Amino acid sequence: MTGTDPATHRVLITSLTGAGVVLGAAIAVFAHDVIIGVGAGAGFVAVATQMVKLWTRHTAPPAAHR
Repeated sequence: MTGTDPATHRVLITSLTGAGVVLGAAIAVFAHDVIIGVGAGAGFVAVATQMVKLWTRHTAPPAAHR
């Protein structure tokens, strides 16, 4: 997923956001606490989105490592 097609990245981030919402809802149901579910879902979305952004922006090692 190191290509430069923005449509593919939008689909990936949208699906990861959906997975975060589902994860948050599942944790909220099992823990009987909405705040824990919201925190878990938001944390998942934040980390996953940042990882996708890092992977898609840096297609090669930094210039110092070439």
